[in-house]
Amino acid sequence: MEKADIIEESLCIRKIITVIQGKNQNHHKLLSVKSRHSDAFVYVISGSCTYRFDDKTEFKATAGDVFYLPYQSVYTMYIHTSDYKFIFCDFQFVQTEARYGVLFQNQKQKNIENLFLKLLNKYHSPSVNAKTECMAILYGIYSILQQDAQKIYLGKNKEDKASAALRYIEESFNLPEFSISLLADKIGVSEVYIRKLFKAKYGISPLKHLMSLRLDHAKKLMKYPFMTLEECAMQSGFSSLQYFCRLFKKETGISPGKYRKNL
Repeated sequence: MEKADIIEESLCIRKIITVIQGKNQNHHKLLSVKSRHSDAFVYVISGSCTYRFDDKTEFKATAGDVFYLPYQSVYTMYIHTSDYKFIFCDFQFVQTEARYGVLFQNQKQKNIENLFLKLLNKYHSPSVNAKTECMAILYGIYSILQQDAQKIYLGKNKEDKASAALRYIEESFNLPEFSISLLADKIGVSEVYIRKLFKAKYGISPLKHLMSLRLDHAKKLMKYPFMTLEECAMQSGFSSLQYFCRLFKKETGISPGKYRKNL
């Protein structure tokens, strides 16, 4: 099943679990996390660490960077330096679907660092308004990360990559094995990059465009009464009938069965 991206839509934060400044001295060791207990934003104070997720997403975070760790994500950490220090905020989004880990580079601006420090201090403050103020600060961090991630200049090379991505999606959307991960491999860039590039060019995420094409194709096939819903779903590229039905109802407001009766 495809994963969602916190860059592509604004999610709601349910609660903050903890805010901690820490240091990990297990450098030159590979550490494994089997299923992360919460969502998290992490600001790197010093040092560097490479994170590799089970979906093949990988990034190296260094001083000044901010990154997002998804709830229930599976990943490994390789800490390169003995001075790997960070501030992290564990929290929960209201939405619980699977999501990508994301690195937000070039976040060396003082406002990001100051926001994390302010969040850390406010979280441990005895003030009666501390929880409310922490939530406001965390939303501020999330907003800045989204805005910065979506600022991307499209030169000719990027235009060509975006156009190639669109062509690949429209030619291969109904292949069950086709995914955004495969798309990124074909273009020769990372998944995070192709998602940002595609949205900057076309105003929609590649995942949403892919699913839109699959749904439209399934609707066309549903006009033929001899085809079962499962056949319509499979021939449109969906991995399962259950996923197809869930997405169909989410996007149209009705089940595929009711939609078909109205044709």
